[in-house]
Amino acid sequence: MRRAVNEVLGPAPDGRQLCYRCQLPTDEPVLVAIQHSGSVARTTVYACPTHARDYPRDTMAQTAARRRAREFGRSR
Repeated sequence: MRRAVNEVLGPAPDGRQLCYRCQLPTDEPVLVAIQHSGSVARTTVYACPTHARDYPRDTMAQTAARRRAREFGRSR
């Protein structure tokens, strides 16, 4: 179960992480994105609680996720 959670959400941050916006270490990192690239392994992007809500979201990915949730009956 833990492996599946790590594959979907990424590993839990160990200790302090840098905020993507202010570049300061935070004791309460919030995972805001997992960026994928064809030539590079995935990159996990963290933010401090103050800047987490300001991270630009991928509208197409959110729309696709909502559509899948609706199709499988898991919408809010």
